[in-house]
Amino acid sequence: MYNSFNKPKLNILLIIKNRNKPKNKTYYKIDKNCLNNRKYEDFKNFIIENPDVNIVQMDTVEGMKGGKVLLTIHFVNCHFMLAFLREYNDAQSVINIFNHTQKIVGIEIFKSLFFVILTDNGSEFSNPLEIEFNSNTGEERTKIFYCEPRKPDQKGSCEVNHELVRQVLSKDISFDNLIQKDINKLMSQAVDK
Repeated sequence: MYNSFNKPKLNILLIIKNRNKPKNKTYYKIDKNCLNNRKYEDFKNFIIENPDVNIVQMDTVEGMKGGKVLLTIHFVNCHFMLAFLREYNDAQSVINIFNHTQKIVGIEIFKSLFFVILTDNGSEFSNPLEIEFNSNTGEERTKIFYCEPRKPDQKGSCEVNHELVRQVLSKDISFDNLIQKDINKLMSQAVDK
């Protein structure tokens, strides 16, 4: 028998359940075929054919799960790293950073700086075509390759710099109260060797 007193109780429980629901976004692969011709073996062959190109290693540094994250871009040849604060760890935020960078420096400088990018197989990097090609002209502007799973040493320069970042922003710290100006200050600090 239906009891009308159960309905409000149920609604209150659903409201409480939804209010306490984690705010993590669900991330999925944009392009499930993104590894085709972009594996680490393909990267090694590409570097053999193009030994003098600028290599960029790209990765994400997370704060607390579900919050703001950093996109790190490490220029291997000159040992220089940039970091960009992103609201979410999704593919579109990565694409936006590359599009904005091209807008600032121009296509020719962009192509010389980002000739080849090596990254991991995270979902935030799973839309390589949007990074590799200029969205306005369709012109190729970079090439992306992916490290093998659980092989952080394949982009070791980037990972070493992450250890320095973690001295200031440990894994248990949320990045949500940070702004890009804070990240710029962090990345411009000199390191004693």
